[in-house]
Amino acid sequence: MPAIRLALPASLRALFARGAGSAMVSGFLVVAVLTMVGKIVAFAKDALIANKLGTASELDAFMLVFGFYTFVGSVLGGGIPESFVPAYAELREHRGLRRAYRLGLQSVASHFAALLLCGGLLVLAAPWVVAWATKGFDPAKQALSVSLLRSLLPFLLCFGLAQHLGAWLRAGKTFLLAASSPMLVPLGIVTALLIAGKQVSAWTLVHGTVWGAVAHLAVLLVAVMRRLPRRLSWWRCTLRHREPGLRVVLQNAMPFLIGGVAFGSAVVVDQTMAAWLTAGSVAVLGYSDKVCAIVLAVTAGPASDVLFPHFAELVARRDWNGLRRRLFTSAGIIVSAALPMTVVLCVFAPWIVSLLFQRGAFGPQDTQRVAEVLRYASFQIPFYVLGTVAARVVISLQASRYMLTVAFSALFLNASLNWLLMSRLGAAGIALSTSIVHAVCAFATCATCLLVIRRKEAA
Repeated sequence: MPAIRLALPASLRALFARGAGSAMVSGFLVVAVLTMVGKIVAFAKDALIANKLGTASELDAFMLVFGFYTFVGSVLGGGIPESFVPAYAELREHRGLRRAYRLGLQSVASHFAALLLCGGLLVLAAPWVVAWATKGFDPAKQALSVSLLRSLLPFLLCFGLAQHLGAWLRAGKTFLLAASSPMLVPLGIVTALLIAGKQVSAWTLVHGTVWGAVAHLAVLLVAVMRRLPRRLSWWRCTLRHREPGLRVVLQNAMPFLIGGVAFGSAVVVDQTMAAWLTAGSVAVLGYSDKVCAIVLAVTAGPASDVLFPHFAELVARRDWNGLRRRLFTSAGIIVSAALPMTVVLCVFAPWIVSLLFQRGAFGPQDTQRVAEVLRYASFQIPFYVLGTVAARVVISLQASRYMLTVAFSALFLNASLNWLLMSRLGAAGIALSTSIVHAVCAFATCATCLLVIRRKEAA
């Protein structure tokens, strides 16, 4: 009987042959496992919150404010850090590690200044921001949201700076600590909930969030400081002389910031428009997003973290064929892994939601509402993964200006589809809108990526 041979591309055969011995594959496995552990901790936190608060009105206020701060921190954390990684790889490749370290330290200082400025403006504008974003809230709920917004300012500073330090560690291919330390934030919330006992409120969540964010930042800061040179002369030079590459980082950060506002504001737009619906809709949408996040945590998240420094190195070496092959291979493997998970979420949505959340104040009716939204939200997963991997290539090519058109088109499309679908499907319409937008963005980003590589190759 003739042997059956599977015709795989050479790049796929080589990747599977190396297996966990490959630095890229082993890094992906480490990040995926640690991210999964972090998501288990986060789900323990979410289940505890569901048990204590269910879909209570004050939870709506906390989730809206927390989502807003996460958006701002992610936008700023996707500006300077994202533009920093390619510049760091270029400098390390051609000028040495000490110059790269100097760029890293000065980029962190610039990022902290930006966070402090934005945080101060948010505290001053808190009443106006809340009034604009919570039109469906009553006055007491709006007043609570203003207080929560001001009290969570330390979280913004710690969260944003931790993202930069994590990007720095991943740029040096140190994935272990960068992938494991984010679980300190949900651990802080769980600790606060357990200490509070039966006296749980939105303020319990605020205190736990701030404690966890401070611990997260402290761990990463110690890890980065231990890697820096200890000679006094190096520190004097770093403090007195600006690294020329910092100007490039700050210039390239602006397109990332603008694109991050457009891409990241989808969450804020979704939550704001969900607040116009029946009470509890923001919380229902949030629970659905958390379930989808567990799949993205073991696909898009590790792929983004591990592949980014590899993409940046290939760009620094001008290896365009290698960059294209790695993009196709990585995207194909990760999307193939994400598709079965999407089907499972869609088919078994009620059972999954019931298993994770249905206890205490979270009843069967809440399970039905979240499951309905989850079915529509699960369609975004393969497109989100594909778009994330392709976007990392565009960022490595330092061609973020091409992404601005995609970003703003996605923002307009998301708001328009939300308005069209939420009137018929409620919160589920918002989830369906998100899935459609991610599909459009994924194909647009892939096309942009291949176009930029072709132009670089021709030049």
